[in-house]
Parts: sequence; structure tokens; C-alpha cells
Amino acid sequence: MKSISKVFILCLFTIIASSCVKKIIDDILPSGSASIVANGNTINLGKPTAVTLLGVVTIEAMKDKNGFTLLLNKSDIKTGKTYDLKSSTGVFTFLYDGAYYSPSTGTLEITKFTDNKIVEGKFSFDGSVVGISNKKMTATGTFSIDIVL
Repeated sequence: MKSISKVFILCLFTIIASSCVKKIIDDILPSGSASIVANGNTINLGKPTAVTLLGVVTIEAMKDKNGFTLLLNKSDIKTGKTYDLKSSTGVFTFLYDGAYYSPSTGTLEITKFTDNKIVEGKFSFDGSVVGISNKKMTATGTFSIDIVL
């Protein structure tokens, strides 16, 4: 009888522990979506991440040789606010087919922001490869990401 109750307690503990581990993993793994349309090509960027650290929100979506990174001061983020990608408001990096692009014109709009929970937005820009002005790109993109920290 004692061994049956020990087995039962062990099974119960295993079930509780595995559900707790799943909850922890779900909380720390990134979730959301991001995509970019670059020079007419639609690219799903897989699982993006958003992290808040030292007052900066870092948004990153990368897959293969494509993606983007956006760094914004948390205090500057306002829902519905449109940022000029050439301003000093943040840092914006775009990667397409293995080359980094710098925007010459463009905007970023934060459509939803809840501190330490979610950030959503859209952007569009025209730019050229960093250091090579004759290799150009036109792009639009969207993201919806649960903030990890």
C-alpha cells in the first residue's frame, strides 16, 4: 500500500512540475509575428523578440538573411506615434538577402504598446545598402510581439 501512495505522489509531483516548467517556458520564449515585404518579396520572419532593458525596447525579427532590429527609448513610445526613421529617436537596421540597409526615408508607427507586455507596429522605408548608395530597397513591414522582459 505504501508503494502505491509513493507512486501516486511521484506521478502527481511529475504532473505539477511539468505544467510549471511548461508555463515558465511559455513565459520566456518569444511569441508573435513579423513580416517584411522587400522589393516586392514577402518574407515571414519567424519568431520575433522584444525585450525591455535599461529603458530601451529592442525589437528584433531575423530569419535566414533577412530581418530588422529596432531600438527605441521606452519613454518615447506612444501608441499612434509615427517616427521618422532618419531621426535620432531610435536605431533602425534592416537586413535583406544578407545586406544591411539604412533608410533614406521612412516611418515607423507603434500601433499598440503595453509596457512589459506587447508591442505592435508597422513601418515603411526606402533605403540603400550601408556604404553602397546604388543598391536600393523599398520595404514595408509589420510586427506584433509579446515582450519577454
